[in-house]
Amino acid sequence: MNGVIRLSWLILLLAALALSGCGGREEPTPTRTPIPTYTPTPMGQQPVAVAQQPAAPQPADPQPGPTNTPVPPTATFTPEPPTATPTPIPPTNTPTPTETNTATPTHTPSATPSPTLTPTPDYAFALEMAEQFPTQLPGTDEVRVYVYIYNGKAYALGGYTISVTKDGVPLSVLARSTEGMPGETRPGPSPYTRFANLGAAFFEKPEGLWEVQLVDSVGFPVGDLARFALGPDDNLRELYLRYHEK
Repeated sequence: MNGVIRLSWLILLLAALALSGCGGREEPTPTRTPIPTYTPTPMGQQPVAVAQQPAAPQPADPQPGPTNTPVPPTATFTPEPPTATPTPIPPTNTPTPTETNTATPTHTPSATPSPTLTPTPDYAFALEMAEQFPTQLPGTDEVRVYVYIYNGKAYALGGYTISVTKDGVPLSVLARSTEGMPGETRPGPSPYTRFANLGAAFFEKPEGLWEVQLVDSVGFPVGDLARFALGPDDNLRELYLRYHEK
């Protein structure tokens, strides 16, 4: 009995569905979006962003310093006047008298003139040392001049300067010597380190004749002149002078 009732309900339900489908509007079949397929990445294969480090700059090849033959310093001092040397008179041979008793006349040489004497300037300072050392800046057109001015009572004397010319052309010098404890031409001990209380740098081609002289605050010479001959690629471009007060 129950089976008959269930079958009747099913027939009625199908009939109702058929009637509703005949009077309704046909709806379009919806398009289904495909589900993306997920592919797992194996462990240890995850991409890792790597920060690019800038390449370290390669040091430039050092430029070899010039290898010219060192030119020794030529400190020019006023030479002492030469001493006049008397010319000896050659002995006169007395001829043997002849029968006529005629004597040969004796020739007396003329006197040698004395040289002209040039007085030596009496400067207040004596130039004790004039040296040349290898440059501290190879590959640069620069000439450095270091000076040490002192006396027996003070380590260093202040207020002095130098006159510098290259091939006869004066160069500007603004440096003045300082008093008290002197400085050094180079940091630390070395064969080229010297005491100094005045220094000047000249950005000039080294080739030429350099003349350096100690002068006072108004430019009057007070020490001997020193000359240095430099070549076009001369490596000995550090000039050093030492003056001692008399």
